[in-house]
Amino acid sequence: MSLHHEMVIDTRQELIGALHEAAEIEHGLMIQYLFPALSLKKRTDEDITAPQLALVRSWEATILGVAVEEMGHLGTVCNLLAAIGEGPHLGRPNFPQTVGYYPFPFDLVEFGDEALYRMLVFELPRGEPLPPPPHVPAEAHAVALHVAPDPLEYLYVGELYEKIRHGFTVIPANELFIGPPAAQIADTWSVRLDLRPVADRAAAFAALDDIIEDGEGAPGDRAGSHYDRFRTIRRQYAEQGYFAASRPVVRNPQTREHRDADAGGTLLTHEPAVRVAEVFNMAYAATLTVLQQVFSSAGESDAQREVLKASAGQLMSTAVRPLAEVLTELPAFDDDDGPRAAPTFELYGEVTLSPFREARWTLLLERLDALTTEASNLTTVHPRLGPIGQTLSFLRRRIAEAAR
Repeated sequence: MSLHHEMVIDTRQELIGALHEAAEIEHGLMIQYLFPALSLKKRTDEDITAPQLALVRSWEATILGVAVEEMGHLGTVCNLLAAIGEGPHLGRPNFPQTVGYYPFPFDLVEFGDEALYRMLVFELPRGEPLPPPPHVPAEAHAVALHVAPDPLEYLYVGELYEKIRHGFTVIPANELFIGPPAAQIADTWSVRLDLRPVADRAAAFAALDDIIEDGEGAPGDRAGSHYDRFRTIRRQYAEQGYFAASRPVVRNPQTREHRDADAGGTLLTHEPAVRVAEVFNMAYAATLTVLQQVFSSAGESDAQREVLKASAGQLMSTAVRPLAEVLTELPAFDDDDGPRAAPTFELYGEVTLSPFREARWTLLLERLDALTTEASNLTTVHPRLGPIGQTLSFLRRRIAEAAR
């Protein structure tokens, strides 16, 4: 589906297509914020001073907070899809993605001024001038010349949501809102996602306006928006002289080549790093599977759905995040002194969910069994991997109890 200015959404299928696009963009933005945040240094023995580390920790908290809100946006888009009779959409193509599929390039880039510039461009409010181009060290100039999105081709994220809003305006409400109310997910998670249930046109408009204002800020007031928070970090980073706040992780890391990814990935070759990255991807895919089941009810009880919601958050905090941090300490290649690996966020297949309730639980438990086993098998690679396996085992038992 094209996102050019002449596109008008006035049918259910066009609205579903646009919401699928929005879901993939929110998903992609979330990961592009997680990646630089997780690449930041964690200790003063990484050639960083105590005051710099305090600042880095505040930046990490801010960026991770925005990533959580993008997760809420993704959930709200799933509610919008449910309201019009469609299931959740949690799949996306693998990184990198150049201009063409998305209205701007999607890459996994370590924390630095390029990453901050990209964040500002992603959240750029309508009418706001493009921020100054990223600060590039002299030795990196040849690499960085092509990374900034072309402003003439950039389309605002808010513009897509305005087109979606038009679809909710022109399609008759009595024909459009055919989804079951039980499919709507409220904001009762362990962290506040600002997730909006959608039952009618007014709720749809409120949800869309909330997504736009979270990113761009309300008209005339950018305070607290994603754009404003990223702009503050970029100003502070410049004031501190662009010090090396990130671990030297590779760009667009991959464990293998993917048919749905464009050129520009960095293939990891250090065997322990590849194995940990594969376990990371298993944990990431398990999280998406759990979320898919949360947003696509097949008769699960309210208590079961609450267990699934809690499990999604626990997978992120006790598996996805620590595995990502372990990866940034491992070599990307066989040179121990070379660049570091990083979380790859790869999807090895489609994000699917069985339509059969009992089969859903069985498939999820099988996935968690494999994940727990693989994490436990890597205890010799890094001391944090043993406790991750133990936590996953506990989580698996809790889900098994809910399934019964």
